[in-house]
Amino acid sequence: MVLFPALILAACGPPSVDDSGQAPDACETIPEGEVVLPLDERPHDEDVEWWYWTGHLQDEQGRWYGFEHVFFSFAYSGMSAMMVNHALTDVEAQNFDYFLDYDMGTEPTILESGFEFEMAGQTAQGVEGVDTLHGEMAGSVLDLELRATKAPVLQHENGYTEYPFGGYTYYYSRARMAAEGTLEIDGETRAVTGSAWFDHQWGALIDATDTGWDWFALQLDDGREIMVFLLRPADGDLLAGATVTGADCNSVEEHEVTVTSLGEWTSPATDCTYPMGWELAVGDEVFTITPVMEDQEIGNSYKTYWEGAATVSGSATGRAYIELTEYCD
Repeated sequence: MVLFPALILAACGPPSVDDSGQAPDACETIPEGEVVLPLDERPHDEDVEWWYWTGHLQDEQGRWYGFEHVFFSFAYSGMSAMMVNHALTDVEAQNFDYFLDYDMGTEPTILESGFEFEMAGQTAQGVEGVDTLHGEMAGSVLDLELRATKAPVLQHENGYTEYPFGGYTYYYSRARMAAEGTLEIDGETRAVTGSAWFDHQWGALIDATDTGWDWFALQLDDGREIMVFLLRPADGDLLAGATVTGADCNSVEEHEVTVTSLGEWTSPATDCTYPMGWELAVGDEVFTITPVMEDQEIGNSYKTYWEGAATVSGSATGRAYIELTEYCD
């Protein structure tokens, strides 16, 4: 999940040189900035914060599943609360299920390092790029261990930015995590492996959550990750941009970005209409993003949004996750 204006620079910056005269491997170097890792993996005293996983799994029969698993923390206007969302897309069956729950008056537990959550049967623990997730709902149980295979990316160059419409955020990602575990569907347990994307973001985000955004997280078969965003403030110009992380873990900002919708879909459950299918022009590359199914909407009395798995074709192939917010009246 991402909320940021069009200033995202290289995540790792110029590599330093060690005593031997060799530049360290960027994939093994923790970037330095306003976000300090592993310290900032822990919860913070901010209005809004989330720990957010999406990913793509495959079982031994080759069936593809998309998943989302996220814990939110809210603390503002004298109120504190937590929310958990868990979702699973069964691509072959064209089935999408989700679970969400709130817990008013609660706050996340502060640990010496990392994070640990348990809420309504959903759990997440993690430290230094090794995360364990458990998600369950009617008909399915998912257990995963995730291990980062690349260094984290500090968004906005140093992990911090202020929004032109108000507020600020701290933000980092682990854009490529190896996933391994089990998925139980209707009583049948299947071994699964795959790849995940993790976002951790916190700050004065009340204004930002009321601003619509489209977010694309591409994991390409050539070893790159591309994050594309489109912010849609009610008063002001659209803001678009991208960060491209190479197979060598070095990240660069791309200013020349356009997002073109190829169609739309109206939810029969909420009557919200979303763009559906996109062409992303990132520098001199063009990607076509095709959702694996249209109905991957998460209905929520607080914020209804669309979060779904997709394929990538065009200048490179791969898989993606997309988030679409503020498309409901």
